[in-house]
Amino acid sequence: WLLLDVTTPTTGGGTLGALYGDLPGILLNTRGAGDAVGATPMDRPEWTTVNPLNGDVYLTLTNNSARTPEKADAANPRGPNRHGHIIRWHDSDDQLSFAWDIFVFGANAAGTADINRSGLTELNQFASPDGMSFDSRGVLWFETDNGESTVTDYTNDQLLAVIPTNLVDAGGKQVPVNAQNQVDLRRFFVGPNGCEVTGITFTPDNKTLFVNIQRPGNWPCTDNATDVTPAGTKVRPRAATVVIQRVDGGEIGTV
Repeated sequence: WLLLDVTTPTTGGGTLGALYGDLPGILLNTRGAGDAVGATPMDRPEWTTVNPLNGDVYLTLTNNSARTPEKADAANPRGPNRHGHIIRWHDSDDQLSFAWDIFVFGANAAGTADINRSGLTELNQFASPDGMSFDSRGVLWFETDNGESTVTDYTNDQLLAVIPTNLVDAGGKQVPVNAQNQVDLRRFFVGPNGCEVTGITFTPDNKTLFVNIQRPGNWPCTDNATDVTPAGTKVRPRAATVVIQRVDGGEIGTV
């Protein structure tokens, strides 16, 4: 981690205090302060969440079509990055450093090896990860806001689920999603046409899941709809919160 304080030196030879005056000034200009001290520019951070089982932090990086191959780096290795990825880290005990890896790369199933680095298939391909949260059991749920045509041609925006602590190597070490374990990443919910799936929360007993549907193109909509707009015969598309429960009343996501 790079300390953002008034005495922190910048790459230009000065200090953050000289640029922003005091700590409140730095906090109001965090992004610029990070750039000034040489922080790593990331590919459009969206949501963060913490695994309740081990304290790992996860961050969705939705995409960055403006990144060039020349500006790719270890944390953002694809340029342009049209599919996005999820990065994770674990702080050291003193919170001064961290270990990290890329948990999963968004991709279309038919993408090249450089694109489909996590070995995704048609059953779990996705792009532009966005909303994300762990439930109390350690299940990671993440949503998409996709504009990548090869994925949108196959599926609408969606909600996927995976249990990161179940993904381990022969030595028991936790590993990212890869071609050997990708079946554990599963598509759970698909939204209506044109929507973004974003916003998620759970009841404490994990028996009810709330998911937001933003700016849908045609939902709710049926041929026999009676809830019509005054001027026509089509249902007005409406943003909504969807409530998901099991028919048998059990926990969501269990067999």
